[in-house]
Amino acid sequence: MQGSINYNPQIEDTIIGTVLLEPSYLEIVLEEGIRDSHFFDIINQKIFEVILKAWNEKGSNLTFDLILEELKKHRVVPDYIEEGKLYERYMESFVRSPEVLREYCKLLKKYALKRELIEIAHEILSKDYKDPEELLDLLLDKTFELSTKSEVVPYVSIAEVVPELKETIERFSKSKSHITGIPSGFPDLDRLTTGFHGGELIIIAGRPGMGKTSFALSIAKYVAQREGLPVGIFSLEMTKEQLALRLLSFISRIPLYDLRLGKLTQEQREVLEESFKVLRELPIYIDDSAGLSITDLRIKAMRMKKEKGVELLIVDYLQLLRGVKRYSSRQEEVAEISRSLKALAKELDIPVIALAQLSRQVEHRSDKRPQLADLRESGQIEQDADLIIFLHRPEYYLKLKKKEVPPDLQGKAEVIIAKQRQGPMGVVVETYFIEKLSLFEPKDPTEDGDFPADFIEEGEEPDVELGELDLDF
Repeated sequence: MQGSINYNPQIEDTIIGTVLLEPSYLEIVLEEGIRDSHFFDIINQKIFEVILKAWNEKGSNLTFDLILEELKKHRVVPDYIEEGKLYERYMESFVRSPEVLREYCKLLKKYALKRELIEIAHEILSKDYKDPEELLDLLLDKTFELSTKSEVVPYVSIAEVVPELKETIERFSKSKSHITGIPSGFPDLDRLTTGFHGGELIIIAGRPGMGKTSFALSIAKYVAQREGLPVGIFSLEMTKEQLALRLLSFISRIPLYDLRLGKLTQEQREVLEESFKVLRELPIYIDDSAGLSITDLRIKAMRMKKEKGVELLIVDYLQLLRGVKRYSSRQEEVAEISRSLKALAKELDIPVIALAQLSRQVEHRSDKRPQLADLRESGQIEQDADLIIFLHRPEYYLKLKKKEVPPDLQGKAEVIIAKQRQGPMGVVVETYFIEKLSLFEPKDPTEDGDFPADFIEEGEEPDVELGELDLDF
């Protein structure tokens, strides 16, 4: 085969010639994902474009003569047609074996990919990228685009799906759980969402003081400890030490203030030692780089996925991320960041949880419950997100106004599903916020006494009276 590193005329002519002389083979070519853009030779490109158009109109009735008529009608390669060069060029470029034709198609796509990579290199060399992050973002976008655009997803008959479906249902029937994705640790929420799924962008939003970081950490702890799945956290607001301290408070049940103060009882110190052991074993990976750009985050997330196999990614928080270039408005920048996070979730095939701040509009309403319109700086977030969760703690606003908190509102926190592509919306899930631990729990811990420390193994007798507590969390 003759040709350069990015073009092989024999391969192109063979595919075109085979389709011209045996139009029924076009279906094989299309199944392999071949489009006119895969051809380098402009004549082959135009001929294939016309063939495809004719096939869309004529279907299985397509013949060489009909293709020739279409080429004449659209004035494609008139010199070839008038001088009889069309048949002469392609008559010997024909394969009868579908398997051989498929191999030719694969080779054609490889050459097309090489050309696109070369074009990217030329684009990099021709432009003056003063900001390296802009260049990295271009490379990430281009490689992701190249890796996905030529993918051909084959159709299947419903009969082929049935065995898989039966197996899935059988697996679900044997399981006590109704969760098909990664559970959050909040049973009522999980029942409504069926867990967090790969490719999803989940937004957890609220005003400052609602406990967004605490809620996300509660999920991270559950996923890492109870499910044993690696979790990646990008913290743009808090340091890794601060996050670790909160997790330690979660595990030990020792108030965060006491840990910060360092004045602990002997009993607390003993609990703390055991809690350190638990904390060390958690597959949680933290990046607390300040001023992180969306490009930096994508690169680091890819590395986390490759090296640590992370199954869940948490970003705290979205509005602190930077774009890769200058924008005319902050809305445009946030929109780009939102789209990039969604693309990252799809690329890594894991759920990405991004925390987001709400606008001050919430404070100006008598009812402080958030609304989708409160999402700050960009409606693109609402569009990109698969699941949007709002956090609302009524007692926070009562304490802010120095009002007495009624017993039924003490510790109560609302998890509001504001948007969900695959499930109910507008549903309020009741949870509880333990202020001294800065921890969210799925149930009221005061009903049966406080929950035990997480290092207590199943079957082991705890030092406190547990009653009938749900120890699954």
